[in-house]
Amino acid sequence: MPAAVGIVTIADAESDIFDLLAAPRRPGSELLLRASHNRKVAHAEQYLHQAIAAQPVAGRVTIEVQRARDRAPRQATLLVRYATLAIQPPQHRQREGLKPVRIQVILVAEDQPPADVEPLRWLLVTTLPVEEVAQALECVRLYALRWRIERYHFVLKSGCGVEDLQLETVARFRRALATFAVVAWRLLWLTYQARQSPTQSCEGVLQPIEWQLLYRHHHREARLPRKPPSLHEAVRWIAQLGGFLGRKGDGDPGVKTLWLGLKCLDGMLVGHRLASERGG
Repeated sequence: MPAAVGIVTIADAESDIFDLLAAPRRPGSELLLRASHNRKVAHAEQYLHQAIAAQPVAGRVTIEVQRARDRAPRQATLLVRYATLAIQPPQHRQREGLKPVRIQVILVAEDQPPADVEPLRWLLVTTLPVEEVAQALECVRLYALRWRIERYHFVLKSGCGVEDLQLETVARFRRALATFAVVAWRLLWLTYQARQSPTQSCEGVLQPIEWQLLYRHHHREARLPRKPPSLHEAVRWIAQLGGFLGRKGDGDPGVKTLWLGLKCLDGMLVGHRLASERGG
């Protein structure tokens, strides 16, 4: 990504609006959107979907497909095509004097998906420069992070309740959002760190008193192990506080159960501190 780029707005197909693509942007602000409309373009094929599909394959990329309720996580190998095309204004708005918008278009499509699995296909439009395959692949990598961005917003809204805040000034809301942003980041980081580095010691994430309380809660014994448990074990213990059952087919805990588990752990820490103070 060019150094001059400060913000990249990544959005799903609902954002495929011509006015958004044509609107002036602040310096350093770029768009990376999932296209849905088969818009008319200045190309021999006349329409966006057909024009990008006619481009030669420029490369391949393998990405991690996140799990969902109806699918398990997996890897997908995608063929990459890209081109710069001039998108025409919608026909019913041509009298408004709108001009065509030149934009970079990237198509990534799975040509050999597993049996009984719907092939992955992303049609992306972006204002970022795409003059070589490495730049197209970088756009694909950025768009693949959209799911984590959505989970981050989910934590902010459902976990932290930022939409329910009733603050009198914008300045107060910004300070609250800055605090909750750190909370949401830490929760997401903990979720994915446990999946990517499950065998590392949990003391890189948790304070000694935190994992010790977790151990004693789940094992009901006073004697602690000589070395801290793994991050994988500790995170599952936190999730179990939030309702995670940990059965064989349950997979890794998600952000919701970890959020609830961390709230329980925080209550345990407060109780331990009060008990220690009274005992002293």
